[in-house]
Amino acid sequence: MSGEPRPVPRPTPETLPYWEATRRRELVRHRCDGCGAGSQHPRAICACGSTDLTWTRCTGRGRLFSYVVVHRPEPVFADEAPFVLAIVELEEGVRMTTRIVDVPADPSALPLDMDVELRWLELGDVNLPVFAPARPEGS
Repeated sequence: MSGEPRPVPRPTPETLPYWEATRRRELVRHRCDGCGAGSQHPRAICACGSTDLTWTRCTGRGRLFSYVVVHRPEPVFADEAPFVLAIVELEEGVRMTTRIVDVPADPSALPLDMDVELRWLELGDVNLPVFAPARPEGS
């Protein structure tokens, strides 16, 4: 790694419950109690205008919606390249930006709609949600 420390998220009042959940290794999302819509991005107000939002736990399963193989990242991430930056659609219907791990950073290993499951990347006292190809049932 370059001499720079790896950046980690800095919680804000809106994102603090999310990061507290990740510390417990729980993936959560916002659900609007007004319209029922979900959002992976912490916010104070739903698109419908409601402020009645509840943090709800996610299953940690989803599918690969889109991705890019990063070959030339910011210098602090240079030793990790190439890596896969992706959009995963969770079973709950919301999409989140994340990394795909435990698979080669090669398009032939990354079919769209591939089933993925949650893993955790530990960075000190911060846990980042990442995803890997789902293990076959029963293994």
